[in-house]
Amino acid sequence: MYKKTIGLISTMAPDDTWAAEVVMRVSERHNFLKNKLGQMGYEVLDEGTLHRSVSEMTDAARKLRGRGIRALVIFVGTWTYANASAYAAMEADTPVIVWGDATPGSVGLVGSAIVMGGMAEMGVRANLVYGPLDDASTYARAKMLLDAACAAMSLRGTTLGVGGGRCMGMLTAVCDPIEVKRKFGVEIEAFEQMVLIERAEEVDSERVEHFKIWMEHTFGKIVAKPEAIERQIRLYLAIKDFAAEKRYDLLALKCLPEMPACYTSYCLAHAILGDACDDLGAKDRFVLACETDLNAALTMQLLKNLVPESPVLFADLTEYNFDLDLLTLCNCGSQPTDFAVDKKDVIWEREGVPEHTWKYGGACPQHVAKQGNVTMARLGRAGGAYEMLIVPAVAVEQPREKLRETVWERPHVFIKLLGDRNDFFSKIRSNHIHMVYGNYVDELKEICDILGIVPVMG
Repeated sequence: MYKKTIGLISTMAPDDTWAAEVVMRVSERHNFLKNKLGQMGYEVLDEGTLHRSVSEMTDAARKLRGRGIRALVIFVGTWTYANASAYAAMEADTPVIVWGDATPGSVGLVGSAIVMGGMAEMGVRANLVYGPLDDASTYARAKMLLDAACAAMSLRGTTLGVGGGRCMGMLTAVCDPIEVKRKFGVEIEAFEQMVLIERAEEVDSERVEHFKIWMEHTFGKIVAKPEAIERQIRLYLAIKDFAAEKRYDLLALKCLPEMPACYTSYCLAHAILGDACDDLGAKDRFVLACETDLNAALTMQLLKNLVPESPVLFADLTEYNFDLDLLTLCNCGSQPTDFAVDKKDVIWEREGVPEHTWKYGGACPQHVAKQGNVTMARLGRAGGAYEMLIVPAVAVEQPREKLRETVWERPHVFIKLLGDRNDFFSKIRSNHIHMVYGNYVDELKEICDILGIVPVMG
């Protein structure tokens, strides 16, 4: 289960001339802030209520780093020594928030200002949160910064399993694995797709039947051929088992053009892995990027970390309807069914890519995504430097018949851009785009700043 784990250290100057009530006040504020952050959904770790000297601060930060924190909050309760906080931040090796006590008479702004300056002198990146402890906007800013930090840092130590090589000449889908390890902390491990076919054929038939019955009761209709559905289910179960066995945190699989000709596509696996449940009940969403698009996998994992309650989209920028001013997003079948208004709206159609040879056929979860505010994003490189396209927009519902204008069998999202469409067109760097529900522009900008990525607003 994904956790937003953060560390909390509260500090003040180490001089022994401070009045006891001041020391007590800072410790009490520590407990208050810890409880508030816990109520906001964070797992908050600390090593005590107050640390003041360089040795105390660095020791606490070292222990918190060992406990797996993704961000460090340093609460500055009054005047403090900047060097202690700066060294603690360096020891923690995570994004840092300096939280200044804004209580009148606390001089928390003086202390947090000197801490911010000290960190800048040491080359430590930090953000300042300063406001009343009962002010909602203060916590909203902290939440934005902490969510971004947790999303970015949770990539560290993960493994991306890659099945197959570059797909259909997509230069935008490949990357330098050493650069990805250095910048994102993600290990890339390759395997051949054939192992998934072999494992799919070994899946117990009772598991396949159980899944099929669940599909029949859960979704609106199954149109695809029985032999295609069976093999799609087998692939899903095989991939699920394989990823758990290999301890892969996310996947990218090639699929086209080989898989349809020798078995079937991964469309059902894409959809159900990205959902919050399957035939066994509730589960974590799992990122599976289509067409071995490694930049898609990284983008989607960041979005999943940032907004775990939302499904994450993998889709093509299919076309733009100039009469309706709508952008159409769809892909072969790699859209989680949680995007649909209701599971009963999902029809498992036959495959929608007739240009390929199919041995048994395929299946696509046809539906139209529900409406709502969304944020689209896409990682890529320009001249070797990573950048992220960030696009706030609105998903709008359209009648199912509109799917006949593109590819009937596929799941679709219809997008109303909030900005100038030509500006958006000028910044497109891939046929693929990714999306979650909600407005997370500020969080994605912060993620870019943390990871050294150029944000590109579209």
